[in-house]
Amino acid sequence: MPLLVCRTCPRDTRDAGSFGADLDRAVDDLARRRGVRVRHVPCLGGCPRPGNAGLDAMGKPRVRFSDIDPAEPGDAAALVEAAARYDASPSGLPDDWQVPDPLRARLTAVTPKRVG
Repeated sequence: MPLLVCRTCPRDTRDAGSFGADLDRAVDDLARRRGVRVRHVPCLGGCPRPGNAGLDAMGKPRVRFSDIDPAEPGDAAALVEAAARYDASPSGLPDDWQVPDPLRARLTAVTPKRVG
């Protein structure tokens, strides 16, 4: 199950792109132990609220969280836990799995896959 990390977040600062590297370091050990694979993507479409990470899998909607802070250890742990719960859910819809408390208010998009 991939944890998607925006590699261009945040676009509006001088250190654009550091979010991805910082989040990698924050989730590295936790993700490896839980079997979560981190994949960098060009953009998750959450630019108005930087610090974007998402969950995605075949046949499931993409779920995006914003305002993630790699320096906050609770955020890294919550993302890895969310990825595991998302993966275990048959539908991937947040109503079918428990979004970790630290991420609930930061769930900013659920995008279904196109059919046909």
